[in-house]
Amino acid sequence: MNVTEFLDQFESLNVPILGVRLPEFAIVPKYKLDLGLKEEASNYEFLRVLCLRGFHAMKFNKNDPKYKEYGDRVKHELANMNELGFVDYMLMVWDVINYCNENQIPTGLGRGSAAGSLVLYLIGVTKIDPIKYGLYFERFISKARAKKQIIDGITYLDGSLMCDVDMDICYYNRQKVLSYLETKFGGKTSKILTFNTLSAKLLIKEVGKIVGNKTEEEMTRVTGMIPKLHGIVQGLDETYYGIEHNPEDQNKNGKWKIEPVQEFIEWCKANPLVFEIAYKLKDLNKNKGVHPSGILISFDPLETSCPTELSSDKDIVSSYDMNWVSLFTVKLDALGLRGVSVVDDVCKKLKINMMDIDLENPSIYRALQDLKYPHGLFQIEADLACKFAQKVKPRNLNELSAVLALARPGAMQFIDKFATFTTTGVVDTIHPFFEDILSETGGVCLYQEQMMKMAHKIGFTLDEAEILRRIVGKKKIEEAKAWQEKIKQKVAENKLDPSISDILWKILEDSASYSFNKSHSVAYAALSALTVYLKFNYPQEFYLSLLRMTRNEPDPIREIAKIHKEMHNFGIELLPPSLVLSNMDFDIEGKNIRFGLSSIKGISEKTIEKLRDFQRAHSDKFDVFESAKQAGLNIGALSALIQAGCLDKFAKTRTLLVYEAQLWNKLKPKEKQQARVLAEKYNFSIAKIVKVMHSELKDEKSKPLIKESRMETLKKNTAPYKAIYEQNSIAELFANWWYEKRLLGYVTCTTLLDIFSSKKPSLVSIGEILNMPDGRYVDFVGFIEEDAQLGTSRTAKKSRYAKYMISDEGGTLKVMIFNDSLDQCRLLNGGLPKAEAIVIVKGVRKSDDTIFANEIACQQNQIYTKLSDLKDDTKDDPKDT
Repeated sequence: MNVTEFLDQFESLNVPILGVRLPEFAIVPKYKLDLGLKEEASNYEFLRVLCLRGFHAMKFNKNDPKYKEYGDRVKHELANMNELGFVDYMLMVWDVINYCNENQIPTGLGRGSAAGSLVLYLIGVTKIDPIKYGLYFERFISKARAKKQIIDGITYLDGSLMCDVDMDICYYNRQKVLSYLETKFGGKTSKILTFNTLSAKLLIKEVGKIVGNKTEEEMTRVTGMIPKLHGIVQGLDETYYGIEHNPEDQNKNGKWKIEPVQEFIEWCKANPLVFEIAYKLKDLNKNKGVHPSGILISFDPLETSCPTELSSDKDIVSSYDMNWVSLFTVKLDALGLRGVSVVDDVCKKLKINMMDIDLENPSIYRALQDLKYPHGLFQIEADLACKFAQKVKPRNLNELSAVLALARPGAMQFIDKFATFTTTGVVDTIHPFFEDILSETGGVCLYQEQMMKMAHKIGFTLDEAEILRRIVGKKKIEEAKAWQEKIKQKVAENKLDPSISDILWKILEDSASYSFNKSHSVAYAALSALTVYLKFNYPQEFYLSLLRMTRNEPDPIREIAKIHKEMHNFGIELLPPSLVLSNMDFDIEGKNIRFGLSSIKGISEKTIEKLRDFQRAHSDKFDVFESAKQAGLNIGALSALIQAGCLDKFAKTRTLLVYEAQLWNKLKPKEKQQARVLAEKYNFSIAKIVKVMHSELKDEKSKPLIKESRMETLKKNTAPYKAIYEQNSIAELFANWWYEKRLLGYVTCTTLLDIFSSKKPSLVSIGEILNMPDGRYVDFVGFIEEDAQLGTSRTAKKSRYAKYMISDEGGTLKVMIFNDSLDQCRLLNGGLPKAEAIVIVKGVRKSDDTIFANEIACQQNQIYTKLSDLKDDTKDDPKDT
């Protein structure tokens, strides 16, 4: 069959892209009746009355100026939504939020430009009053920008210019929302495809390894040469050739340029084939993925309107990416957000309403004046935002919003300027005409809404101001030139100082690369404020929620470790797991929190139900072993319980108890029965009892209770477990530490300092180092959090370095090792130490809790955790459980 014959088998499909046709959306009659509407009432009327109900709930007095202000705003928004054909879209979003409310699924306060809509606030889609915080509807919907066309009586919306409402949903219940939409719009929904491109760092690294036959370590060093600008990793062009923006007016406009990286150039010239191939592959698609929050909803069945495929999880996904599907289908964004889940869970525990918490409560901002413990604080726990919060010390929601807006590429250059403003109140005035607009951010045009307000002040409408913002932001050069002239004309028309036009244009150009959506920033700052309030006023309930949610994290044990490090600062201890005292989940115990059995690593979901049937009270360890067998608890799960310290009551040592449990598991029922008879006489030593049953005790036929052949079988079957026991018992204290760290995320039995200080008395804890002055020589033991980051300094000396984050039970330090010391480290350890290795570090304390190391040495103790470890006992690095 030739190509033509093959293609002739298929019918041609003509799907003209006329625009977005909103799916049919009918209001459930009961909701109309609840509002006193007749069933035949239009969707617009339903939306209008929904708004009216929300407006009345605000309880404005008719003589209050706000009554007219809010009333005029909502009428304006409704009229625009109706005229532009967006009413059904708004109701689709309302329907999702309403479904969440009716099914106790927590939702966020708002996200993106939608937080600037009073209509969405009144109908409960967002929870931030846009008028109170100076947020603009036109940033969300611009009448001058939105377009529609009517063909054969059907309304089509311009998808590229359509409004977009993003919703934050409880992370753990998001799938319920997706299932609801799939049911409501059967056959018309799917997830949305994304394409991931080949980045400069990935290209150079992989091509270097494959084509250049380079080592992983060398290529990690080379990729470390590729710089970041405003937090964005640069491409091959910028790194090799450099780019100068607008060189003809660089001095005039203060434009930046990217200098080529000479060291990178030299390496590429020495490896020309690697660079040539990597350069040819740049910007190609690497693989396909699924949009994290986008849901496609079509008017027509997808099989007739959009090609689809199955994801790796067997979900239906569009074969077009977001840019294409948005041209002819509706895209709803429903992002699963853990911060929403935490706030809702804590509020339920406290029996308080989230919306009753005052976002200007003084306790929130007192906590932010000296922020030391950021874990779990929405947005603020990220390193950059946390550092900025520590520097700015926000005193109200507006300043907290500014911190989140500043903690981004581009905007971070203004953090010192803004911090000076918050501490001194001095505004860096650009021009008196704009001072009232820029004074809230210290003279920085931080928000896109400020750009719009400045354009509005010289005479443009807010719709026109939004168009100007988009043109400048998207760098549409020809259109921008026309607007630059319009600004001059508007300034002249309104008889303003001519310099204002130049000042405004410069601000528009400069801030286009860093200004942020204030609607989004304020909404997220509000959620941040809620987490601060709950954490510092109700820390026990807050940490309990964080701990209970760790099971859904990619690395639960790592999350538990982070939480544990902070808890004691609030007077709360994370009590170790106990077979008698622990519940399945984390739970409050007095002023503390008790570890939940189901969160011990090695206790799988399938094991949890069996663990519920596992008898808690036991008379002896043989009773423990038997009840585990009866509950269907396998030896791996029982060993995890022992190694986590849950059965210390029955353990002379944990390593021995694990071996005994494994030995017991190999006995036949009759042998176990006889062992119980002998238990007290031989102090419950199963190994001793088995030996006696083989060499001393006879049955009724005067034969050994355990014959020679049976004994040989037992020895063969248990020899590997015995070898593990013998190896681990050499360093019993360290074995206990290692198992607790691996199984629980933290350690209660001992500390690394206790273990190693007997051999090296000079060791100190990281907690002590954190309180030492700079310049002190230190010697400490810790575990490596992640593999080293390799790089070359940007200073004239071009020093080579490796950077580590190293922790002990009480703190974390950044450790840098350079040049000759770095080479010595490789030689000493047979390569650079890897993540989770236990190391002893010698060096000098520098500022910012950093150690410049002279030496990093891996400890050599080998801990066995599984049978496969026996096959290769020459390695120094501990293995995974």
